[in-house]
Amino acid sequence: MVGIKTYRVIRDLIKDPQSIINYVEDYLLRIAELTYVTKEINGDTAKLMVHGNNGDAELSINHEVRVRGRGKMRDLVNALVLRYLGTDGMRRITILLVQRDNRIYRVNDLPRAYSPSIGLIGLMLVSIMALSIIVAVLRIINVIPSIHLILILLLSPLLIPIIYSYVLQLRVRHGDLRNSRIIKFVLEYGDFEERRFNEALRLLSRIENTRSLSEIRRFLISLVNDVRTKPQNFYEEYIDINSLISKLGIRNNYGIYLVNVNQCNAASIGLPGINYIVLTSRLVSCLSTDELAAVIMHEVGHIVHGDSAKTLFLISLAQLVNIALITYIIPLMSLPAIPILMAAILLEVFGIVSVMKLSEYSADKYALRFVHRRSLAMALIRVTWKELHNELVSRRFGVFASHPSVSSRLVRILR
Repeated sequence: MVGIKTYRVIRDLIKDPQSIINYVEDYLLRIAELTYVTKEINGDTAKLMVHGNNGDAELSINHEVRVRGRGKMRDLVNALVLRYLGTDGMRRITILLVQRDNRIYRVNDLPRAYSPSIGLIGLMLVSIMALSIIVAVLRIINVIPSIHLILILLLSPLLIPIIYSYVLQLRVRHGDLRNSRIIKFVLEYGDFEERRFNEALRLLSRIENTRSLSEIRRFLISLVNDVRTKPQNFYEEYIDINSLISKLGIRNNYGIYLVNVNQCNAASIGLPGINYIVLTSRLVSCLSTDELAAVIMHEVGHIVHGDSAKTLFLISLAQLVNIALITYIIPLMSLPAIPILMAAILLEVFGIVSVMKLSEYSADKYALRFVHRRSLAMALIRVTWKELHNELVSRRFGVFASHPSVSSRLVRILR
């Protein structure tokens, strides 16, 4: 049922069904080297039928998208549809620059950081288990924690993430995008133009440290005019961050930072006195201006709703419950300590990640007040199309994942 709903909303994102059919057909003939591929195109209906040693598959696009078949062939066709949606069937080379006070910064000049959301979430959840184990050990050796130690254990889940958030902001402050302009030079190659793509990548190493806009543009024009490296499309894109902030109505006290991370991700921190958004260079490279605006407003939604503070509160509450269980309830009722504690931690983690999943839906809903549904959905597809494919093929969803399934988010965004 989830797959059917997902394919129905995916149809709303497809502008030209014939282009997807042609892309899947080209891939199967050129890369998979299949010989039994037939297609039918009749008005608004497009159909592709595949037969091979790894199974059969049929892709049909009319008022909805359907992928039928069996075996690996069905999974491959499903992956190709999502790959096309996420990449437009293109390989892109993006030269990303930041212009601030008439100075040009390359990606390598930006602060480096681990994925901030994973770091903070991991810190929050690990703190519950680690501190609970400390209390359990103390109880096992018959040491009753003093009131001061209990206070420290209660405050630690609050203080550790807050300190982490301040330290992270200090680390990424040089990537502040306010009063800056993002400049993107994009070369687009078809998915099957591997030779030209690789040759262009090789030659681009010559301008790795160049910061002159005119020199970079001149070099890229030479690649565009060279038959060995000529892309299908070449364009420049400029994003004035202050204009974008003003257009979206974002508060001036919200920081927006760009970090050098080769991963499509974004995160927000919203705590008393500290509100900022972190964008990775890979994310900015692969999204259009409208899609980037949708991601930013999604993160602003987290800040407005106080999701970071809610999570910290739940973690502190969970820690209080664990201390009460270990110190008083379990000894008083002569219950087995380890099984009770493990069950409590599992329930607490499940409850916290459930609230975090709901906060993702709320942040999406908030973003839709400022951006078009298609922009938010396409941003989600471009970042997570591989994850979406795994969901549709395996039908398995992470119970303890901090984010809801991509399928459910898409359905809610486009319904």
